[in-house]
Amino acid sequence: MVLVAWSYVEWEALGRMDKLFTDWDSVARYTRFYYQKAYKLDEVSMKQTVASWTQGLSNPNDRIKEVYRRVQEDFRYVPYADVYGRTSSIASMLKEKAADNEDKAVLLIAALRSMGIQANLALVVGKHKGQLYPTYPSLSQFSHVIVAVPQPDGSAFWLDPTVTYAPFGFMPWQDSGAGALYITDDGSALINLPRKDEISATRYDINLKPRPDGKADLDVLAEYEGEDAIEMRQELAPAAESARTSYLQEWLREARPGATLRSHQLENLEAIDKPLRIRMGIEASDLVTKADDLMLVRGCVLECEDVNPISRGERLHPFYVDIGWNDRQTVTVVPPAGMKSASPPAPATARSAIGSLTFACSAQTDGSVRCERRFVVPRNHWTADQHAGIRAMYDKIVEADRTSVALQPEEGGATGQ
Repeated sequence: MVLVAWSYVEWEALGRMDKLFTDWDSVARYTRFYYQKAYKLDEVSMKQTVASWTQGLSNPNDRIKEVYRRVQEDFRYVPYADVYGRTSSIASMLKEKAADNEDKAVLLIAALRSMGIQANLALVVGKHKGQLYPTYPSLSQFSHVIVAVPQPDGSAFWLDPTVTYAPFGFMPWQDSGAGALYITDDGSALINLPRKDEISATRYDINLKPRPDGKADLDVLAEYEGEDAIEMRQELAPAAESARTSYLQEWLREARPGATLRSHQLENLEAIDKPLRIRMGIEASDLVTKADDLMLVRGCVLECEDVNPISRGERLHPFYVDIGWNDRQTVTVVPPAGMKSASPPAPATARSAIGSLTFACSAQTDGSVRCERRFVVPRNHWTADQHAGIRAMYDKIVEADRTSVALQPEEGGATGQ
């Protein structure tokens, strides 16, 4: 929809001939006309459906949350990154249980309005697509549609039903701070959506038990929040058990090459307001090295940097981090019978413009050694001239991730028994 005019064509939505998108108001009027046509046509069936969804719920916020969850989860999302100002009918969506980005927004606003809740639409330039150009009124700029529920204090609940496993009120990264055309029943305005740097974090708690044969048994608790949890749930929640196992095996092949998944258990998979937890039993073959009487055990286990990912070549493009990460890995090395830990390795730090890594190990009172690795990179973008500093940071990260904990025989002990 990049036309400004089309001769001898009557635009029903605008009530005129020839001229189509001459300003942002005409874009808003066009989309409002066709969206309203969709969500007003099947008001009775929508009201009946919402009544069944919210049966037994009296609190208005609980009703809104339940409707949002149903639109998120009960209707298979058909990925689509364009906006045309047209949707399927509500009746068709209810029957097919499938919806693209415009369909989902119209379905959600129809459901909310059937309960007497004021809700408005916003056409959004997703951050993955770029920025909004105010001097170019066109639907072609937008990638998806979200819904706003205005609040008495002037704020709003911004709801993106295309992100299936986002908690209520969560602002996905592609929406945070993005340009949008906000459309009400009688007006419109170009806005920037609120910028919300939602907490996204991955935490690994790992008990590592080296074996006499040079392999290691790992008990892993992986915990995911924010975008990290959404990404994992998108893969695991709709899958059959066999497919979940295959996905985790593939994940492990990348996170720890050569390791074998022995068991796994998912927690809070459906409870999207809570962190997603995955417990895993893993066998790894390349974390333990024997040297004379010593046993050397790697202090970094999962998603370690073995080589520098930043090329030596000249950098021409900026560095983009769309989804910031906050990763913590805690590895507790439990010595085999007859062995004890030697002095812990020296701590390490690595910093650059984009973020920082810290790595440190300490002896525990029970004889084990605990190593903690933290890698924090905020969402942002940085110019290409930061290339040298970022590559130097990763050189230090590679060195830190190769750090080993030394285990030695106890006095008078039989090692490895």
